[in-house]
Amino acid sequence: MKYTEKTLAKAHRDGQRHPVWLLYGNETYLVERWAKILLGDESGNPFNAQRLDGKAPDLEALWDAVQAMPFFAEEKRVLLDGLEASSLGDKDLQAFETLLEELPDTTTLIITAKDPGFGNAAGGKKIIKLVEQLGAAVELGTPSAGDLEQFLQREAERQGCMLDSATARYILQICPNDMQILQHELDKICSYAQKGKITRQQVDAVAVPKIEARAFDLQQYILRGDAGGALRLLANLFSLREDPVAILAALSMGFCDLYRAKCVRNAGGTKDTLVNDFGYRSEYRARKAYEESARHSISRLRRMVLMLCDCDRLLKSTAVDARLRLEQLTVELSALCREGRP
Repeated sequence: MKYTEKTLAKAHRDGQRHPVWLLYGNETYLVERWAKILLGDESGNPFNAQRLDGKAPDLEALWDAVQAMPFFAEEKRVLLDGLEASSLGDKDLQAFETLLEELPDTTTLIITAKDPGFGNAAGGKKIIKLVEQLGAAVELGTPSAGDLEQFLQREAERQGCMLDSATARYILQICPNDMQILQHELDKICSYAQKGKITRQQVDAVAVPKIEARAFDLQQYILRGDAGGALRLLANLFSLREDPVAILAALSMGFCDLYRAKCVRNAGGTKDTLVNDFGYRSEYRARKAYEESARHSISRLRRMVLMLCDCDRLLKSTAVDARLRLEQLTVELSALCREGRP
């Protein structure tokens, strides 16, 4: 059988059982979370909740583990953790199939595959097909923005805090949307807020924004012509050991957004035209670019994009001091924005 996270959650609530579960997908946090849920309490009775390494699986040890009777319990659960697509050759796969077919009614085998490419690899596809025939394969992909918002709100409530939808969306806007990172950031925020409603100011005080969010702030300083503010933010990014090329790439993306938006505006298009013609997944990003583009001429934006391209070429093809060149570029772009409209 095939499952998604939602159908898995329902099956778990209903007490549905399968002799073997395979958890895979590109969201490692969910794979590990559901493995923990399905395995149960390892500390309570380690004889009935056994964990084995899946990277280089010992099929004999796995056979012994799954065939052993539960110890003063009705069921034993075995976790094969971190199976890789290349872990089982054709001969091993045949032995693995026999092992799954002969699982005792008293044993549940849980398999995790944490490599995001597992489902696309030839070996991974064979294992998935096999488990679908004999048990349940669960693909745990990247959650939607709505799912992540609900995840943050649930986790905040669990820690005695209240997180409204607007603040949850703000966290998703400034932080990487990896669930493991989001959990870590939310733990810090809740610890700082202690109890009660979480505010945006509390988020800003302790959360570490992703490079794209910091680049957006850097762009805003530049567009206001505030070279001092831009240089202070740039210094902060360097203190966090951010890669200069990554900083420049994120900054360039924002100015390319502005240039596209200005082209669409000059052609008589709307924000929706920008979203549809250039395939924007974030309506917020397209809207902000479209609104900001009204304040700049297309010749200025074109010149700024060319300056960014030239800097990118220098950073990637010469031994130029990356920090110094980025600082020079920041001052030059800020000065250009302080000039009158061309």
